[in-house]
This record gives sequence, structure tokens and C-alpha cells, in this order.
Amino acid sequence: MLQRGTILSNRYEIIERIGAGGMSIVYKAKCNKLQRYVAIKVLREEFASDEEFVSRFRVEAQSAASLSHPNIVSIYDVGYEDHTHYIVMEYIHGKTLKQIIEEEAPFTSERVLNVAMDIASALQHAHKKNIIHRDIKPQNILITDEGVLKVADFGIARAVDSSTVVTTGNAIGSVHYFSPEQARGGYVDKTSDIYSLGIVMYEMGTKMLPFEGESPVTVALKHINEELPSPRSYNNQLSTSLEDIIIKATQKKPENRYKNIDEMIKDMEQSIQHPNGSFVKIPDIENSPTIQMSEKDMKLLRGDKKDHINEELEQKEEFHEEKDPREKWVTAGAVFTAFVLMIVISVVGIKLIQGYLQPKVVAVPSLIEMNVDDAKALLEEKELKLKISEEAYDDEIPEGRIIRQDPEEGTIINLNSEVEVVVSKGIQTIEVPNVENRDYKNAESILEELGFNIRRDPQYNDSIDENLVISQEPRAGTMLKAGETVILTVSLGPEIKTVAVPNLLNLTEQAAKNQLQNSGLNVGQITYIPHSEVAKGYVVSQTVQPGEIVKEGYMVGFVVSEGKEETEEPQSTGPVEKHITILAPLDTDTDSFHVRVRLNGENRFIYEQTHTFSDFPLDIAVTGEGTGYVEVYINEDIYYRESIDFE
Repeated sequence: MLQRGTILSNRYEIIERIGAGGMSIVYKAKCNKLQRYVAIKVLREEFASDEEFVSRFRVEAQSAASLSHPNIVSIYDVGYEDHTHYIVMEYIHGKTLKQIIEEEAPFTSERVLNVAMDIASALQHAHKKNIIHRDIKPQNILITDEGVLKVADFGIARAVDSSTVVTTGNAIGSVHYFSPEQARGGYVDKTSDIYSLGIVMYEMGTKMLPFEGESPVTVALKHINEELPSPRSYNNQLSTSLEDIIIKATQKKPENRYKNIDEMIKDMEQSIQHPNGSFVKIPDIENSPTIQMSEKDMKLLRGDKKDHINEELEQKEEFHEEKDPREKWVTAGAVFTAFVLMIVISVVGIKLIQGYLQPKVVAVPSLIEMNVDDAKALLEEKELKLKISEEAYDDEIPEGRIIRQDPEEGTIINLNSEVEVVVSKGIQTIEVPNVENRDYKNAESILEELGFNIRRDPQYNDSIDENLVISQEPRAGTMLKAGETVILTVSLGPEIKTVAVPNLLNLTEQAAKNQLQNSGLNVGQITYIPHSEVAKGYVVSQTVQPGEIVKEGYMVGFVVSEGKEETEEPQSTGPVEKHITILAPLDTDTDSFHVRVRLNGENRFIYEQTHTFSDFPLDIAVTGEGTGYVEVYINEDIYYRESIDFE
């Protein structure tokens, strides 16, 4: 098993293991030459020592590398290094069709056909190059995150020739999708791929496999001898033409199936257009079992020696001619001798037949969540060996129990092979570090690297600077699982308190001061001016409008009336000059103020000048007669309106 960081051929850096099968282990790797991710299939050690198998592995991989099709996983390279044989392939990020079937099946007829046509398109390309796959199954079909279908594992494919025969003891492929000829170890051709595709279509449409059994041998015999159950008996929503396509593709005899994948694609295209059409031509013959066993054969397999011998004797007696009395003793002796020999031969023969029928392969059982001792005992019953490849933390599976296994459940492997397992170390806990008095971003980064979630709890603090961690929960040294939450209380700095400015108008000077202090505000500049309407000692105006929200401690100034201005000047019938005081507005962000004054709503302004904040308060002379009013504008907006008496 390759470790993370291993580099093959000074080029391919192993990142992680992503899958495994009966013959190989698959890793995700990075090609440092082309800067891209690839998948590397490494031949298992038990096969790597078999020179004949390795030679075939390399030849067939190189043959598969000649395939170039959008629905076929590309093979980039074939290599060998330090007793490791490997194939470099296109890396596919997505799910297997098997996973999607488990999650979403049964599919609609249209979806079954669309997926099957992509698989068929890949096979069409391979078959044109005289390459058959021999292991079409949902586990070898990948669907990318973008929805593109890719047929994988052409590594066990073989170029078609006159010797394309697989012996029963060395059968390659998956028994649930075997064609009958593969199950018998017979001649394998392109129609074998068509049969397997038909089984995959059956599973997509029904979420069931047509043949199940207690052992791989049982399933293989069902492929040979039993009728395929009707797909529509499990899912009556499937179209009749789709069922016909599946039935024709899975005929027991190759000559009764589609002659080539092109014919099958043509029928699938027509099925999409005419779901319930009757265009599929199924041979009008009995789709009976390929192998019929006689009563005699069945008795022999059951070990029924007596019936078998009696039958042989009956056959001999049928042709036995009458002998004279002297020859009867000779005949009886010969019959007795033959009888004994037949018993010996039958016993030896049955032993040989039983030994021949004894499977040399076995399906891997599920070991997930079993403890190591129980798993080891179960594998020993199956004549397999247990190997602990590593230990890993797991949030769900208790310590000492098995998390993963390689090969997976149901994989067909040779007797005495090893099954590698990953054993749980239980829930991983991590010590919470001390991040108090650190900057929040720095503390957050430290905790996230350890796998914790962070919740920020902001609070004002008069003694700790803004963005520093005040405290943490749980405390440093606590052991937590990855993914649990650490609460960080973070300083917002001193709290900024705000208050509403009170209304000071018509209050005495002292009352105004008291009001400001009681509101948490400071007394600003106090200005005294004569005022004809407001009694002496009372507030005429204030620098911040009542109700405005300001920071606590803000300085608010105000203007106090000196009462009516007394003059000794004689009365005059002409215009009289008066003065008005304008305070600076504090509710604006600018330091430049355009001040204009208009008397009695006239069209012209009697005063127009631009001032800065430091120029205020402004003392402006206004000349007029009788009584009236002045309007003060600042920056195009009216600031206030005030009555004026020129008497």
C-alpha cells in the first residue's frame, strides 16, 4: 500500500487512496510534470508476483490506452517501479453509477436509456478497435460532478482474437453482471459486454439485480440456467420497448442477443421516440437454460452412488444374453468384480467432481463495525486473512471496530487473499489552546486550523483594546472533538454612550446648566445678547437642536437674553438699525457656511457672506422701520426665522 507523499517515476506524487478492487488499489495523485491530478491504479502484491498476469496486465493496459472517447476514462501512462505495477488514468471527481442507483433508483425509462446510450457509445468505440471490456458494471461507471458519464477499468479488457477464452478458475469480472459464457469460462466476445449492459439497465430500472445467491457459484449458475425475471414485474412504469431491449440483450445464447452494439443503440434511440413500440426483434425460440442436467448427472452431483450403480447394472442386464449354467458363476464373479470397481471409481470420481466444483474464489463479507477478533474469525471461515492497514479516528464507529475494508463487501477474490481493514481509534479529541489577549483574527486562524468552529461574542470593555480576545469558552486545556464550537468574547473597546440634547429654550441660565449636566453633557460657550422678546436671564437659543443625539460629555452652548436694549436716542421717524446674532449650526459636516439674511420676505438679501466655523457667532446689522421679521439662510436652507422691532 502506497503512503501519502510517495513519488512514482519522479513524477506522480501520491495524495490519498480513493478506491480499491479485487486486483488493484486506486490512488489520487498529482502529476508534477503537467501540474494536474490523475488517478493511479496499482496492481495488488499477490498479482504483481505472477509474471504471466503482469505481462497480460501491461499488454491489455497499453491496448486500452489506445481508446480515446468522451465517455471513456483516458489512460495516460503505464509504469513499473520498485515491484509496483501501475496505470495512470484521468482523475474523475464524482460518483459511481452504483452509488447513484442506490440513492435514486429506480430510474425512469428515459433516464435508463440516456445513461445506457452513453455506456453503449463507449463500448461502440472500443468494439470498433476490437477491444471488449469484460467487466461492465455500475461500479466501473463514473458520473462527473458536471453529469458526464465515463466508463472506467478497461485495464482488464482484452483485444478480441481467437483465444479470447477465460477459464473458470481465473474468471475476471463481477459475477452479478457475468454473461453465461463468462460464468462457464467459455469464449467471450463483444456480445458479452452487451449482456452485462443489459443487466446494468435492469438494475437502473428496478433497483434490483436479476440474480442473487448465497455464493458467487450460485449466482453464476443462475445466469446460466434461470430465466431473467421481467423488469416490469418490479417496476410497471418502465416502457415495454425498454423491457424488450433488456430481454434481448440478456439472452443466454450470444447468437440470440444483439449482433453488435450498433443494433442495440438503434433500438434505444427508437425506444426514446416510441416508448411502447414493438420494434425490438427477439428471436422466436425458447430462452431455455444453456445447460440442461440429466437426472443421472443430478444424482451424481448429489453423491447418490447406489441409484447410479443400479442404473448402470440395469443397463447391463438389458443387453445381457442367457448363458448356460456353467457360465453363470463366471458371469456372477465378473459382475461382482465390476460392481466393486464401479463403487471405487464412483467414490473417487465424486471426490474429484466435488473438488473441481469447489470454488477457488470467495465473496468478501462485510466487516464494517465489527471488532477485529470477530472479523478475523469470519474471514478465517471464508479462508481469507485479515490485515490491519492503519488506525484512524472516527466520530461514529467506536474504538476497536472496523471503519473501512479493502476489498469492499461482495468483491470476488481468491482464497487465502488478504482483506485490509482500517480500525477505529474512536472519537478524536483536540486540546483547546489559550488564545486570550490575542487579536481575534489570529485566534480564529489558530482554532480553525485545529478543526474547531468559532462563535464571536463582542462586548465593550474599558481596559482591553478593541479586537482582542477577552475570554474563551471552553477554557484552554479542554479536550474537544473537531467541529465543536469555541466561543470567543472579543473587546469592542470602551463603550460610546450617547444622549439626547434637552430643550434649553426659555430656561434660566442656571436651569439650562443644570439640565445639561443632568443629561451627561457639558456646558459650552454662553453668549449674552439683548433681546426684545425674551426676558433678561433666559435662554434665547442653543448650539445643538433639542432632541439631537450626541456623545455623552459633548459641550452644548447657548445664548442668554440681556433683555430689551434701552437707548436714550430720541425717537426718529426714519429707519432704525438693529443687530441680530447668528450662532453656528452644529448638525452639518462642513466647515464652510454661506450665510444670507432677508428682511420681511423681500426678494433681495440684505446680507450675504461665506464664513467658517470660527467666525461664529455673527453680529449682523439690520436697518428698518416699525416691526417685521428676518429670515436667516445657511447653505441654501432656511436656518431660522425671527421677529424684529425697529422702534
